[in-house]
Amino acid sequence: MKAARIPAAVLAVLLAVAAVGTAVDPPVERIEASREGFRPDRITLRRGEPVRIVLTSADGPHCFAVDALRVEKKIVPGRETTLDLSPDEVGTFAFYCCLERGSARERERGEIVVVE
Repeated sequence: MKAARIPAAVLAVLLAVAAVGTAVDPPVERIEASREGFRPDRITLRRGEPVRIVLTSADGPHCFAVDALRVEKKIVPGRETTLDLSPDEVGTFAFYCCLERGSARERERGEIVVVE
């Protein structure tokens, strides 16, 4: 008994449809940095669930740093910076702008809260 052969073009289409059907974009959280601080300055995520954080700047270069998660991203005006994250630990993690010093650094802070 001979096995049925599927034409290459049909196989390519079937594989493409299967790939599209399984690809799921993670939810998006948006954070805008400015000299006045981050907006929002607190986001809540679920442990083990992937998320894409989109960072933008309102007024100049900034940085988004989360020491506990070993994250540091530069934020350039006029461009989106993305961070894909799947937190695996419950807790509250501080983020800040690593380009600022003194009182400006105190304004440019926030937190990521990871819940079950």
